[in-house]
Amino acid sequence: MEKLVQIIYVSRSSVNATANFTGIEPKIARILAKSRLNNRKNGLVGVLYFGDGCFFQCLEGSEVEIDKLYDKLLQDPRHNSLKLISRKQITHLSFTNWAMKYVPLENKLNAELKAAGYNKFDPYDFDAVMTAKVLKLLQSSSNEDSEDILIQPTKTASIAKPKNYLSIFVLFVSILFIAILTFSFSRGNL
Repeated sequence: MEKLVQIIYVSRSSVNATANFTGIEPKIARILAKSRLNNRKNGLVGVLYFGDGCFFQCLEGSEVEIDKLYDKLLQDPRHNSLKLISRKQITHLSFTNWAMKYVPLENKLNAELKAAGYNKFDPYDFDAVMTAKVLKLLQSSSNEDSEDILIQPTKTASIAKPKNYLSIFVLFVSILFIAILTFSFSRGNL
């Protein structure tokens, strides 16, 4: 059986934010979507939080795949100041349903930070207790706390293509109309 490990790392984003954007930054959404595809393919799971220009990420999976991914992250120009916070062997995966969960927990996390005496989200300043609290908050967040970005089952901000209910309605009415015409024609009513 493969040795399972969990790592927690932090990094600063070198991606320039889009001006006046609300919700998840589009460049971060693309990183997240790509991570989900690659993580599924490599049997990895995890959770990601991005705030104040910093990534906080927990990854779990086979030691071989985790090490390969971490080596890639060290070379990724979208990150800088990458710092491994924790690495430990685990007996089971904590995020079995999430190839990469993204949780926009600003209100809950800010309350936790404030209660612990932190002025902003800067995981480089976190002690072991605060790191554990952030991870627990991310692990315990429900799917209602997250939103969908491009790939299921995780839910993340408003990047997903919006549902166009008018188009769906028109398609439904068109199909219904064709069915009525076909039925009428087959009965000789046209």
